[in-house]
Amino acid sequence: MKYIKLILILLFLSSCSTNKSVVGLYGKCGKNYFACTQIELKSDKTFEYFIFMDVGGGTVVKGNWEKTSTDSIKLNTFEQPKNPSTTYSGKINPDQIDDVKITIRDLELPLAAAFIVINDQNEGKAADVNGIVELETQKIKTITYHYLGQKETIEIDNPNYNEIEIIVRDLDLNAVPRFLTDKIMVLNKGKLFFNDGYSLKKTHLKNRQWK
Repeated sequence: MKYIKLILILLFLSSCSTNKSVVGLYGKCGKNYFACTQIELKSDKTFEYFIFMDVGGGTVVKGNWEKTSTDSIKLNTFEQPKNPSTTYSGKINPDQIDDVKITIRDLELPLAAAFIVINDQNEGKAADVNGIVELETQKIKTITYHYLGQKETIEIDNPNYNEIEIIVRDLDLNAVPRFLTDKIMVLNKGKLFFNDGYSLKKTHLKNRQWK
């Protein structure tokens, strides 16, 4: 029994030590900055992610963090997308020959002017105000949409569908991300690395730029 208690105490102390090494502020912003990015990992497993841009000012996004390995953490904002993934439904209309009718929208509105490409072709067509586009084809394998800088390819499981409705996942179109979902960041030598190689160095909490 004594050994079990000792092991539990050591595991608890080890966990506290690990969290303490992760907890803190990352990213130091210079004086009179035009852009600034900081993130504070708190001891209660929450975080505050501050992004400042000269045009638009500062925004703080909040959420939870957890350690996934010795050198990685995962971030999830409190706010999460209502529709996290893109779905589609299809049917075969015998009256529609040699073309496919595609309707694209999100949960609320049609994606007017979304540019639609099918089967990896070089040419496509923009959807109308109702999010509808018709393209010539007899068999459909994939549909790719481009919308306000976002791009996604949907694989169609039945090549004979000629009427397809796509409901697009919630798109985060803001310069500052509104939500993070299972975002992995790597910790290495006092730096927090983003997926694209961009990093924030650990700094003193007094350097925090928001209240």
